[in-house]
Amino acid sequence: MTIIIPEAKAKLEICWDSIGIPHIFAESIEDAFRGMGYACASERLWQLHLSNLYATGTAASVMGEKLIPQDLMFKAFNVPAYNIPDSPGDYIVDAYLQGVNAYVDSLTEVPPEFLKAGTEPRHYTRHDVASRYRFTGWFQHKSWLEKIYLGKLMAEHGVKLFKDHVLRFSDEDANNIELMKNELLDIDLNVARLLFPFETRLSGSNNWAISKELSASGFPMLATDPHQPHSIPNTFFYSHLSAPNWDAFGASFPGVPYFMMGFNQHVSWGLTTGVVDTFDVFIEKEPPTSTQTHKVDVAGKSSQSYVIDETKGRPILESLTDALGITDSIERNSRTSLDWVMREQPSSAGVLALMPLAQNCKDLGDALFENNICPLVNNIISVDRDNDMRRFVATTIRKRPGFNKEGVTGSVPLPGWHDQYSFPLAHADELLVEHKPSNGFMLTANDDTMGKNGTFPIHTFPASDARARRIQQLLLEKGSHFDTNDFTEMQLDLLDLHAMELLPHVLEALSSDSTEKNNTEEITFAYQLLRNWDCIAHKDSKAACIFYPLIAKAPHLVLMKKVLGENAILTTMLDVAPGLNRFAIHDLMKIESPWREYKEMLQAIIREHTIEVVQYLRSHYGEEWRWGDIHQISFGHSLVKYDIWSHMKVGKDPVGGTPHTLSMAMHTFPNKEKVEQNVYHGPAFRWVVDMADPLHFKFVIAGGNSGKPHSQYLFNQYQNWLEGKYYDMSLIRDELDFERIEQTN
Repeated sequence: MTIIIPEAKAKLEICWDSIGIPHIFAESIEDAFRGMGYACASERLWQLHLSNLYATGTAASVMGEKLIPQDLMFKAFNVPAYNIPDSPGDYIVDAYLQGVNAYVDSLTEVPPEFLKAGTEPRHYTRHDVASRYRFTGWFQHKSWLEKIYLGKLMAEHGVKLFKDHVLRFSDEDANNIELMKNELLDIDLNVARLLFPFETRLSGSNNWAISKELSASGFPMLATDPHQPHSIPNTFFYSHLSAPNWDAFGASFPGVPYFMMGFNQHVSWGLTTGVVDTFDVFIEKEPPTSTQTHKVDVAGKSSQSYVIDETKGRPILESLTDALGITDSIERNSRTSLDWVMREQPSSAGVLALMPLAQNCKDLGDALFENNICPLVNNIISVDRDNDMRRFVATTIRKRPGFNKEGVTGSVPLPGWHDQYSFPLAHADELLVEHKPSNGFMLTANDDTMGKNGTFPIHTFPASDARARRIQQLLLEKGSHFDTNDFTEMQLDLLDLHAMELLPHVLEALSSDSTEKNNTEEITFAYQLLRNWDCIAHKDSKAACIFYPLIAKAPHLVLMKKVLGENAILTTMLDVAPGLNRFAIHDLMKIESPWREYKEMLQAIIREHTIEVVQYLRSHYGEEWRWGDIHQISFGHSLVKYDIWSHMKVGKDPVGGTPHTLSMAMHTFPNKEKVEQNVYHGPAFRWVVDMADPLHFKFVIAGGNSGKPHSQYLFNQYQNWLEGKYYDMSLIRDELDFERIEQTN
């Protein structure tokens, strides 16, 4: 096939291999990115377009009134890019967009998704790309509702019950809770509805690397598997770019040339969501100091304008909810404002674009920031062939002083009338947080990666460290001489260290009361099964069928409701503020915990839930059931209920894993009557790179690399991914079998 990219300087070829990966061979780097843009648009145009609608605050213009809250929220906080500065990477962005727009111009009919939505493809610009980066930083870790929820809980029930259940909390934080007690109690929890209807709070990833001293090849190695909601098409688009003396492979969001994770002949990098805290919540007692008017275009209707109050450049949340009709506009003694660190920090389209051209880890770090600004919220580990190893917190963040419990940590709202809480921004050199560690390895898994290191808080509400500890455990167990097979086995590991922490408390609860009322056959059965469980969440495990549905019933929240009374905070906490995750059974039962006095009450709840789970399993599955019977994966296209897309689905299939295993499987919480758990979130892909030979690597996608309704690459890799198999990938042209070749004149 001949394709037309008018700006291409020489002939280029897009060669699709047998598993659906495009290999772009060009005479220049710019032309390679032109080919990448064309290939991506040809497979993912609707996904690209939809993401740009979200990022530019124009989703309601196509999808109607339900997206008005999201568009207004984004406009109020400057998520869409503004005052876009020039960048050294702009030439790459422009080349990529030329490829995308060339595909748009080649269309002879409107693609079906666009017809369904009543819109058409358009040309895409630097504004789209710059907005997409900012959008990524906004949605990957929205910590502000955790802060509101924690502040309200402490104001109503006292600091003592909760201060040990957050990563960092200082005396000054406690003083501010007391200072703002009445104002915190008055916050209307309807502000939580500003998160909807577009909700992408859950994210994650595993990423680790070793130095040459620990590898069998004598070169550094890196393994990465980012966790995303499972869907067709896949979250990322995968491509290989080749120009004279340069090859790069990577995963990018459709519509941007930035390789979030990737490698070339010199350097490899992987990424995890950093749970980086880029939001501050303020209580305001003075009237707003200014207003901003934002216009939202709505499909089939006239544009709507909203006047939003601000204080010191921070939008007032109640002003947003009042404008949207979520709350009634009333006289208030106080208001809640929100600071997003990027709101008043313009960012370019070209930032990050130079990463695939890096010659070493230092180059890669330099490409992450422009004038100390990076729009992301990620941990990035990089290794190069010269055995350098660096970890960057790729973000823009405020330097709150309360790292060692002196000063405020930012974990709860702040008094907006104190100027001392206007914090300066960190510099890029302060965000190189790890360099050539003496143990020879680096790892991140959405945990607190800083520990006692650093001078200001970075992670306020990190995930459990179970996956991170398991990576470290496996690296230390073998010690050295790792090869790519060792790393693929690690990515498929099913031992749940979080379960190992919780299980002793569950067993104690099941064995602690021998009264007739509680010494039921179901409890005896469950106890015998669980005490012999190895905490491996294999799909054939029988014990897992009791343990995980029991934990999913959230006995810790049931206890808190019994002690504190039913309230909206506890009822919605799992869905709205999942970062408040340090309330698990073992957290509440620590010796020093004030919750320990309710131990018997918690144990009674565990026994009650255990009986319910066992009875349900027996009534629905008889006596033989396995984790894979109730823990299954399925995913598909968002339009799967319509004929054109009805075949774009896979599953249901039994699968092992949990949110805390390296083979990660996030599942929905069942309702009170059921135990079945649908897996909807996990590794979007897995790959392992040995820098001894970066032109060959291990790789597999959770589905496929296409989004076109009739493509053979929609989910062609799904079965291999499900079974833990990998493709042996090559980037050498003579070693590849091509299904089709597209080229320019």
